[in-house]
Amino acid sequence: MDLFLLSFATTLTIIIYSLFKYFFAKPKEKMPLAPGTFGWPIIGETIQFLISLYYGLVHEFVQERTKKYNSHVFKTSLLGQKVVIFSGPAANKFIFTQGNKLIIGWRPKSVQKLFPSTAFVPIEHDTKRAHNVISYFLNSQHVERLISTMDNMSHLHLKNHWKGKHEVIVYDLVKLFTFSLSIRAFMGIEESDKILNLYEKFKIFTQGLLAVDINIPGTTFYKAMKAGNELRKEMKVIIKQRRVELLQNPNLSKVDVLTQMINEQDEDGKYMTEVEIEDKVFGFIIGSYDTTATTITLTMKYLQQMPEYFNEIIQEQYEISVQMMPRKELCWNDIQKMKKTWSFVNEVLRNTPVVQGIFREAIEDFTYEDFYIPKGWKIYLSFGATQKNGEYFPNPTKFDPSRFEGNGQVPYTSVPFGGGHRMCPGKEFARILILVFLHHLLKFLDGSLRFLQKKYCTLFSY
Repeated sequence: MDLFLLSFATTLTIIIYSLFKYFFAKPKEKMPLAPGTFGWPIIGETIQFLISLYYGLVHEFVQERTKKYNSHVFKTSLLGQKVVIFSGPAANKFIFTQGNKLIIGWRPKSVQKLFPSTAFVPIEHDTKRAHNVISYFLNSQHVERLISTMDNMSHLHLKNHWKGKHEVIVYDLVKLFTFSLSIRAFMGIEESDKILNLYEKFKIFTQGLLAVDINIPGTTFYKAMKAGNELRKEMKVIIKQRRVELLQNPNLSKVDVLTQMINEQDEDGKYMTEVEIEDKVFGFIIGSYDTTATTITLTMKYLQQMPEYFNEIIQEQYEISVQMMPRKELCWNDIQKMKKTWSFVNEVLRNTPVVQGIFREAIEDFTYEDFYIPKGWKIYLSFGATQKNGEYFPNPTKFDPSRFEGNGQVPYTSVPFGGGHRMCPGKEFARILILVFLHHLLKFLDGSLRFLQKKYCTLFSY
């Protein structure tokens, strides 16, 4: 009985203390949330954001609200999620170098469904393996072979698809070229009919990445899922065939990314599952061909509009061609000499960001610039809002490649490929591909601006 009374008294004391603490104790003070508004119920500011994304004007969406709230950090609601939008070099540096224990990459539901391995592969693990694969692919032993492949394919592409044509649509042709090269580099496929078949399916697949994830016949997402399933069936056959080749010849050279990923083991000695391999190959291909094609096309657009820079770049490429003789193929050292060309491309990317920003997710409560960021909230880091800001780029509307000459810009002001340990694993692949193709394209145009000015090249099809 005494034991019962003692237990009852103890329990009652705990209950009274808990109730007192809940109702009367002073709540722990938290930092304020970032300024801003969640907009309309459920949809928030999604419509305004997606419209600005479609027209490449996310920086204006961000700059308007940055000015309104007098803060480089503000809250909103996008895609049904509570989101804090960051901009500025300090934000870039924080996300890319200091935030790895507080935030992780976030993928919209459409991406999660189109890439099923995201359900069981942590994104930081995914990124680490991507870096390992690409680093192997671009090491000193293999990079010369990659440049040789790019060189030969550029020459062949221009001969087959540009030579003798009255008019060409640049974006469509360049996208086909970058896709073909990516398929060869990442999967080892060279047959043109197979490449064209995959190209048509990938175009449908990628359209679903940012579509509303409604899997009903007729919707963009449904078509993307269907194309994805067809691609996976073909990938399974290719992976099975490659494994047979490796069994028959264990010393088979890792000439492409797919072969390397089949052999890739993590620190525990585990191999990737088939769905992981499929997703990573798809991710590499999508990340390499579309944005690279857009960058090349935009570069041609600016060359068309600015003949003074065209002449400088032509001169640089001409000097490299002379120094190469009698050698016909570009090599690593030639790529390093294309400084003016790469400065021009960097200014193109600053002025017209191909990747306008990235999403992340808070995995812990944390504070940034005295604002409280709750766990589970999403973060959008805007690149364009920084790159179009006169505080970091004087006269930001002026096109000026000299910004990137010499020591270049202040760190973390222009980050088209990310930064720090979050640098895009495919940055060097993209840089080499862009420069090799531009070298051959400018040689093909015979160093003359008249082809561009006479609309020999229609840049985009609508």
